[in-house]
Amino acid sequence: MTKIESKFFDFVQRHLPIFLIAAATILGMVIRYCGRSYQSGDFISFLNPWWSQIEAGGLCGLKTQVGNYNIPYQIIIYILTLFPLKSLYTYKLVSIVFDVVLAISAGLLVNEVSGKKSDFVFALTYSLVFCSITVCFNSAFWAQCDSIYVSFILLSIYFLLKNKNIASFVLLGVSLAFKLQTIFILPVFLCYYITTRKVSILHFLIAPAVDVVMCLPVVFLGRNPVDIIKIYVEQTDYGKYIQMNCPNIYALICDASDTSNYDLLKTVSIALTVVILGIGLCMLIRKRVNLADKNKFMLTSIWTAFTCLMYLSSMHERYGYLLDILLIVYVISNRKHYWLAAACNLVSLRGYCHYMFNYDISMRFTAIVYVAIYIYVSYLFVKDVVLNSDDNENEAVLNLIKA
Repeated sequence: MTKIESKFFDFVQRHLPIFLIAAATILGMVIRYCGRSYQSGDFISFLNPWWSQIEAGGLCGLKTQVGNYNIPYQIIIYILTLFPLKSLYTYKLVSIVFDVVLAISAGLLVNEVSGKKSDFVFALTYSLVFCSITVCFNSAFWAQCDSIYVSFILLSIYFLLKNKNIASFVLLGVSLAFKLQTIFILPVFLCYYITTRKVSILHFLIAPAVDVVMCLPVVFLGRNPVDIIKIYVEQTDYGKYIQMNCPNIYALICDASDTSNYDLLKTVSIALTVVILGIGLCMLIRKRVNLADKNKFMLTSIWTAFTCLMYLSSMHERYGYLLDILLIVYVISNRKHYWLAAACNLVSLRGYCHYMFNYDISMRFTAIVYVAIYIYVSYLFVKDVVLNSDDNENEAVLNLIKA
């Protein structure tokens, strides 16, 4: 090997994380470029008409609700209509920008949870998240914006684990301002508050306050402030189906097309979710678990998000987005249970392929797999978070669960 070759490989070795990020970014952008012209049913039926309506109404048009997205996203759409850009590409471009933010946030969070500031691990996490097929499909094919709210959730967790509470709850509020699905992560913040006593109940007021502040521009234009709450309330009844292409427990026990008992089932689903999350919180309190332990915090986050997804009504296939990213962060930072992240991402991919490409895999079979994964995650939550391995009482409970 010549000296030039040797120096080249030494240079690559020293800067391997940079090369990995560059390669992943190029690969991810190539995948996204392939989906640039794809028009999903959501774009044709909702996103494009919303764009046209906001564009026609101008600034004053923001005084009235367009579609069912929250006000900050409508403000972004209005700003983008001021430029000579096609709606399809613009929607996708915004989401792709946040795909980058999401990948960076995931890398930062992995380093924080693992306690090792590794450039290579950061680059690996960035690469896996940015090139994740469901992340690519969500933004560049479907023109959806789930990377926005999940990015802010990851950053919120990152700052919470660094004991920067105000920044954490501000970012949580930004996430809430974009998507109601932010509530999937709220239970773990409540558990953290109770078990660590590192935050105040007053911090929880920051998140809704940020949501309100981000909506104020249209209130100043004359819009009814009640809309800030009304939008999300109405979203909870959208579709009137107990299950919407999400392979949760209702895919096994209910007829997805039956809307006759929707109101009752919705009430039952909320009550069931609250009860199960409450049981989890009681176990944490009873065993005096300290969620300041970053690995326990992450596993609890995964369990709470999965519980909401499994038992709440009207869950879409895209609502597993947060869970999939949390699992990627968890398995990389802990270097175990890799199959969990792979399995849940494949389940999500099934939903994407079914919606976008009419590729059909049995919903019932997928639901059986998803419920089984949830049961295993619940087992890990009890074993690794709730129970102390050298406590005889805990060992007895664990043996009972195994039996």
